[in-house]
Amino acid sequence: QADRFKLWNNAGERYYKSIRFAKNEQRPLLYQQAMHCFEKVLSQQPDNLDAKTSLGACYVEGTSDPMKGIGLLREVVAKDSTHLSAQLTLAMFSVKSGQYEKAISRFNKVLLIDPGYIEAYLYLADAYEKSANRPKAIETLEKYLSLANDETIKNEVKNYINKLKNS
Repeated sequence: QADRFKLWNNAGERYYKSIRFAKNEQRPLLYQQAMHCFEKVLSQQPDNLDAKTSLGACYVEGTSDPMKGIGLLREVVAKDSTHLSAQLTLAMFSVKSGQYEKAISRFNKVLLIDPGYIEAYLYLADAYEKSANRPKAIETLEKYLSLANDETIKNEVKNYINKLKNS
């Protein structure tokens, strides 16, 4: 039985992840399919925080009722404040809605939960920049550079830091 719901969750994740590659007219159907899968999981496992997080993201991005999705995500972090995916999703939505201080707080929380999730430094730097705090954006990008291994990405980040310093 549990395996069956794991399969439903995996199917939902595949639908959800495929949305970014789909044409605009295909996206509503993919959101619907993903939501159906996550709802199937939650009907039998109401405490499945991963399915609830993904369902929340689908509501925010793919429906006319984004607050229902935010509510689901808040339920997840109320139950488990260290749920990385829920914190990250809320942070991303905070950036999209221009709530940069909330985003900064959540990205910092993500880094407390998982200091090895170095991509969060890039998201955090973006939030600092969008909130007009260039010094913190640069500091955060320099922290990223100290942790990153990929030379190509490091060069891009160095160029971006120089651009921030000179603009």
